[in-house]
Amino acid sequence: MAEEYGEPLMATCPVHPENSRIQQVSVVYAARSDRLLQPGPVLKSANRLAWAGTACGVAGMVCIWAGSLIGKGAAGPALIAASGCFAYALALYGWAGARRARLTLVQRGMADAMAVWRAAWYCDLCDGVFFQPGMLRQEPAASVVAGAVTEDEVLTPADFHRLVWRAGRYDGGLERFASSRS
Repeated sequence: MAEEYGEPLMATCPVHPENSRIQQVSVVYAARSDRLLQPGPVLKSANRLAWAGTACGVAGMVCIWAGSLIGKGAAGPALIAASGCFAYALALYGWAGARRARLTLVQRGMADAMAVWRAAWYCDLCDGVFFQPGMLRQEPAASVVAGAVTEDEVLTPADFHRLVWRAGRYDGGLERFASSRS
């Protein structure tokens, strides 16, 4: 048996030991779900939000300038419009800062999460993820999954996803990060 990339298979599924369609999770990840842990769109979105905040701030300054240039009672409505623009600018800057903070959290935990991700194997017959014998005793995956899973256990993809998120210390609420992927 050989993997797609010519590497010999060194693991067998605890449920289906005769299955020849076992792949490392990292190979499945690269082939099927390339955007699952990629934090790139978060940074792009944060930059766009910051630029939109800058545009709102400039619009506020233009309102003040136009109100003072026109004069004759236009200063009041111009200040109200400028205040709205400045409020939007501050809100957009805050939103961008929050997204950048989430990105920092993702990058900080990425090494441990990917260590667990790369140590796992996927069996397509049982649609499950398992670790080969002895892998759970090797670092860095050992310290992350200690007591969470045994070597002969097959995890569902959802359970494995939670394990990876716990390894990256993202388990403070998956919904926090779901909104940051837009």
